[in-house]
Amino acid sequence: MSNTWSFEIASKDKTSGGTYTVAVSGYYGCGNAGDEAVLAGIIESFRRTAEGAVRLVALSQNPGETRSKHAIDAEYRMDMRTVRAVLRRSDLLISGGGSLLQDTTSFRSLLYYLWVARLAIRQNVPVMFYAQGMGPFRRKISRWLVRLIGNRASYITVRDPASAELLQSIGVTVPPIEVSADPAFALSPAPREEIDACSGLSWTGDDRQRVGVSLRPWGANAAGQIAEYASLLTALEDNTGARVILIPMQLPGDAEVSQAVARQSGRSFEMISNSCSPAALLGVVGEMDAIVAMRLHALIFAARMAVPPYALSYDPKVDALMQRLNLAESIAPWTGFSAETCAHRVKSLLAERPDRSARLRDCGATLETMALRNAEIAFSLITNNR
Repeated sequence: MSNTWSFEIASKDKTSGGTYTVAVSGYYGCGNAGDEAVLAGIIESFRRTAEGAVRLVALSQNPGETRSKHAIDAEYRMDMRTVRAVLRRSDLLISGGGSLLQDTTSFRSLLYYLWVARLAIRQNVPVMFYAQGMGPFRRKISRWLVRLIGNRASYITVRDPASAELLQSIGVTVPPIEVSADPAFALSPAPREEIDACSGLSWTGDDRQRVGVSLRPWGANAAGQIAEYASLLTALEDNTGARVILIPMQLPGDAEVSQAVARQSGRSFEMISNSCSPAALLGVVGEMDAIVAMRLHALIFAARMAVPPYALSYDPKVDALMQRLNLAESIAPWTGFSAETCAHRVKSLLAERPDRSARLRDCGATLETMALRNAEIAFSLITNNR
């Protein structure tokens, strides 16, 4: 995907015609490829559905990096006055996508995203929770707060049916709730030269199949985790004969884990070590014949590029995606798995790739349409609010 779409039109009087301003709140500018893919997918969706009529302003942890990477306006998300000023000149607040509303990794982050939404509502700015994966909500107060703010939103789209069911179960019943798809399903791969620069690898002169592996730090037993994943890498190489390539999705954490796993294995596994745009990383995943991943967006990228995925599930959102892709049999737990069993299953995916890729293309086309639907809904909220 090209990052040349222009958002240079200045903010307008909200009662006038012309370009609409949409604030986008999420975990942007934090080095996570999945969240950057969400933002890139939102940008692409508006480009394709609103035909340049929307100016996006991202609330980012690193506004300069976000402006450079995505070619949109960005402001610092942790400054209250800045956020308030952005919202004051906005026609809509998009909260999402991603897993913003959950209290497993951080209760404080849940409070932050709900605070931004509440601030918008108090300034009479419509709020759309956009293709979010909801929960888990482990605290009673989390459910109460999500119900309170959620019922004041103008529209909610979620990326899986389980998220819709969760919202309804905690009492979010006022706004429409629609099951859509992750914004990254609207993303297109970067041009070939950008993909090659991202990977730093040569795709010629080696006719082995390629298995991409995306790991992440998780859990308290780091040493045991490293040993398990080292066994998995060696089993994959030995059982499939494939070229095993490590693909970190969040720097530096994922890269550090991947390097430790490779060292523990005692073998020289290749790794993507460059900082890449989401579109370039999507293209790299498209060069693989199968993907083994903990990271949700590595699995989404695989599905988008019709590459058979195998999930190491550490979160219900991973299971929800794989079930939606009709790949519930291609899931193992993130720890306590059998490396040999996983490797044999991946070997089967490689052997069945033509058929599985065809099915993923059909499923991916449906999810792409649903991802674009998010932007269509957002744009209708703006124009109907005029």
